[in-house]
Amino acid sequence: MSEPFDDVVEHVKAHADEALQAIVVYDETRHRDVYRREDVDALHDSALEAEVLADIRADRRRRESPAASEYEGEHRASAHVFDERVILHLPRDMDSGTILILDTAAARNLSEFVADIRDDIYGE
Repeated sequence: MSEPFDDVVEHVKAHADEALQAIVVYDETRHRDVYRREDVDALHDSALEAEVLADIRADRRRRESPAASEYEGEHRASAHVFDERVILHLPRDMDSGTILILDTAAARNLSEFVADIRDDIYGE
């Protein structure tokens, strides 16, 4: 775990509790773990994880239409809900962001959870 992210990890863990599996930050050239729960450590740097992270990063969901943006507001997060986990992509800008990997229990009250963790991570 990286020291500059200690506060972020603690805040996200406060919201997600034991549902938090991993926090991955990325920029235009790389990604890195800032937190990973021990029981999911085997996925770290695996081919499967690289494939999943690449797919999620490519799915930007940016709006080109001002009318759609005005109606829906700013894109805050993309949720990928699977049988065994939930992956949240919180883009910061076009080249950087944060990916949270969570147990499915975290999908309850998802909108509130996203707002809380974006504030903790990006100070919004």
